Amino acid sequence: MHMTTDQRTIKLQAEGSANRARADQRHRQTREPAWGKTYRKLLVASDSLAVTIAVVISMVLMTPSGDALVGASGVGLPYTAVAATLGIIWLLALSAGGSRNPWITGAGVEEYMRVIKVSLYVFGGIAIASYILKAQFARSLFISLLPTGILILLLSRWMARSWINNSRSHGKNLTSCAIVGPTEQVERVVGDLKRHTDAGFKPLGVCLVDNEDEPTVVQGIPSYTASQLLGTAASTTFDAVIATEGLPSSYLRKLAWNLEGSSTSLVVTPRVMDIVGPRAHHTDAPGVSLVHVDIPTFSGWKYAVKRVFDIVVSATALVLLSPIFLVVACLIKREDGGPVIFRQQRVGQNGEPFTIHKFRSMTVNAESKIQELIDEAGGHALFFKLDHDPRMTRIGATLRKYSIDELPQFWTVLKGHMSVVGPRPQMSREVAEYTPAYRRRLLTKPGITGLWQICGRSELSPEEGMRLDLRYVENWSPISDVIIVAKTVTTILRPGNGAY
Repeated sequence: MHMTTDQRTIKLQAEGSANRARADQRHRQTREPAWGKTYRKLLVASDSLAVTIAVVISMVLMTPSGDALVGASGVGLPYTAVAATLGIIWLLALSAGGSRNPWITGAGVEEYMRVIKVSLYVFGGIAIASYILKAQFARSLFISLLPTGILILLLSRWMARSWINNSRSHGKNLTSCAIVGPTEQVERVVGDLKRHTDAGFKPLGVCLVDNEDEPTVVQGIPSYTASQLLGTAASTTFDAVIATEGLPSSYLRKLAWNLEGSSTSLVVTPRVMDIVGPRAHHTDAPGVSLVHVDIPTFSGWKYAVKRVFDIVVSATALVLLSPIFLVVACLIKREDGGPVIFRQQRVGQNGEPFTIHKFRSMTVNAESKIQELIDEAGGHALFFKLDHDPRMTRIGATLRKYSIDELPQFWTVLKGHMSVVGPRPQMSREVAEYTPAYRRRLLTKPGITGLWQICGRSELSPEEGMRLDLRYVENWSPISDVIIVAKTVTTILRPGNGAY
């Protein structure tokens, strides 16, 4: 039986599609950076250790010896076996829930959120199953194991993240990538990735879609033409291709098609996510794809939780740090005999003024010289900053270096005018120069620390810092506050990262 030309064409197309499908299946498991498998094994080991520790603690402290789990059949099972089974289920669920996905580890809150969600799902499912099977659990074990396990898991993940981010700062465990898009956007993304190594990407090539005729070098990175990139990306040169905003949809579609069957991942950087973040919800109806964006709210249960968090943290800090307060007060008084506490009017939530408290780090007459210094620097108060401020005292330089001058602000937080985490409070002369977008910083309480501080304040442009503040205001969550506080502590402990 002979096939017609059309039949041969159809057969060849079908074989090509099948080959691509098989190749895609073959490479599906390899679509992660070279360091991904090693780090995944590290997380499996640390998760196993964390769950084991949590189970042992709960068994020793909360479960009476000799107790057994009794089911509907009346057959008793030793709690040791039950706890071990629960631990195994927990670890398998952490894997199935994608908590070790290399694209969410190392930065952001998604990794921690998945650990918490998976843990709640596991214990929720076990609670339902025990009810259906009429199993008689010791509530002490059930109630203690969940919070203990989550706490130890989060701590172990934080330690693993600290290790990998430290290695990334030395150029290791990074995902090699090429960046494609308009010149302006490519330059921005390259700069962002170089500053924030915790994102885990190392730019090795760029493709400027608006300047292909004149290949150039962007911040020391060679450029490719579109055809060169598509040919190279499918090889082993890059682990990922990052497409910036402004890239035509037809080009993006072609790029995705060319990467099919390869081990190279496609990453998109939509700038709109800075604003909508987790408030975006995707709907994929037949023939149309939509993104719904929830309108941000600035009240409700999350803000009640935030206030409780502020009270607990600030009260604890004031008690624990009181010896440091006494020593610092004596040193400031001894240097020039001036006041220990510096008070200044700042603009708070919804534009309401309040008084901020700091350890004085400048000369007594520093405020009388500020306008002169602003005029010498160009006359703009909003982004005014001096690298070597002549008004700084000797002890003040040390206080600023380690952000010790900020500690009295915990009293301001306890009074309710500030929050532990939020945009830094600014003065009325700075707020007067706000654009309408910048005024959204005032929708929430100012904070002692925030995204701007932990992302390298001294290395960021003021505009980039403002963008981070706005991103926090629009998309903050209780867990993100905890992470920012933890990262702030580690940042302060590194000399030279103070002056918040």
